[in-house]
Amino acid sequence: MSKEHRWLAAEIDRWVADGVITPEQGAVLRARHPVPAESAAAGFSWGLIVFFALGAIVVGLGVVLLFAYNWAFIPKVGKLAIVFGAIVAAHGAGVYFRLKADWRSMLGEGLLVLGTMLFGAGIWLVAQIYNIDEHFPTGFLVWGLGALALAWAIPSIAQAIVATIVLTIWGAVEVLEFGQAVDWATLLMIGGLGTLVWRLRSAVLTAVVLAGLYVHILTNAAHWGGAGTAFVVAMALSTAMIALGTLVRGGSPMPRSAGAVMRFFGLTGFLFCAYVLSFGDVADDVLRSTLRMRESAALETAYRWTMCALALGAWVAVFGRNARAGRRLGETEQWFYPLGLIAVFGMTVAGFYEGEVLLAVIFNLVLLGVSGLWIVRGCREGRLRSVVLGSIILGLLVFARYFDLFDSLAARGLAFLLFGGALFAEGFFYRKMRQTGGETAGGVR
Repeated sequence: MSKEHRWLAAEIDRWVADGVITPEQGAVLRARHPVPAESAAAGFSWGLIVFFALGAIVVGLGVVLLFAYNWAFIPKVGKLAIVFGAIVAAHGAGVYFRLKADWRSMLGEGLLVLGTMLFGAGIWLVAQIYNIDEHFPTGFLVWGLGALALAWAIPSIAQAIVATIVLTIWGAVEVLEFGQAVDWATLLMIGGLGTLVWRLRSAVLTAVVLAGLYVHILTNAAHWGGAGTAFVVAMALSTAMIALGTLVRGGSPMPRSAGAVMRFFGLTGFLFCAYVLSFGDVADDVLRSTLRMRESAALETAYRWTMCALALGAWVAVFGRNARAGRRLGETEQWFYPLGLIAVFGMTVAGFYEGEVLLAVIFNLVLLGVSGLWIVRGCREGRLRSVVLGSIILGLLVFARYFDLFDSLAARGLAFLLFGGALFAEGFFYRKMRQTGGETAGGVR
């Protein structure tokens, strides 16, 4: 039962007890505001899953350690019986409880997670028993595919999260440890887990899968084109996430919470990249490193062009939807995201070696524009989150450039005076708006 339903139920009971309404009227109110079946489970599902899964894993770890104490003295048949018996027992008990209609289904979910963890451990134990000398990241791949299959069969958000984490480890180890790019891992994540996100409509799973996609795409891009290419791809991917989150928020089969997660990843990534590029030395490194082609220039180019085309195409869709709906083409700061990407991508493609000063100026203006517009809109509409985030970005710009004690005292003092005055003005206008119109629900658009 949600917090709102608990409050209403308690109020109805009090109104009936105080004689404000009759018991019959109380029954009518309860009938008009029933507790949805899914809400009744949502109140405890994640808590129970987490505690049951952790408890099951800790118990399983204790059992494994007890067997490990005498592992060398157990015959191979006995070892295999222990490994496969534990996996079958955990999954069997998990399926039994998962089919129950009450809280025990969450216990079953935890036991199934335990079974998946034991399956992963079993892969290396069997390899150890028979002294199998194999490329060890393949074990993560098999483990992740097993978890992914269970996530689709049940279906299960918890299993999908395990599959995402394990497959992300697999892809990262292949690239970072063995120098082998696994470009099709991105397609596996999108096809196997992205479609599951669409089916389950979970904001938590959306966040985990997006984090995994970032790791896969950026590690492979860095393998083919170095850190500079990975940086440009990160900005393109983040720009695309902002646009996709905006599309989801404006009307989509996906829940609005998933759109909020996409925008969080996109804004965080874009603002981080923009802040880094606002420094001339770093901008110079990015420009020069993206121009050093490696052995496979085709794949490096493919990563940069594909991600940038995806991002710009998503923003064309956003502006086109706004135009068809008769609205403005977008909030003013929305133009900074695709235009900032075009600036970086265009300068790297054109081979503009000496453009670090221009690039730093561009992204200083981008950050100033975004932060200023967030502050203005937050003060005008009573959106505290917009005001705070805009102020943080503005503060980072000021303190990063004028914190050095050996820099010009006059310039630093003037910058701090202007920033402090801006904060005072924000507080004044925000208070005035709260008094006149109240705070609008929502945050950064």
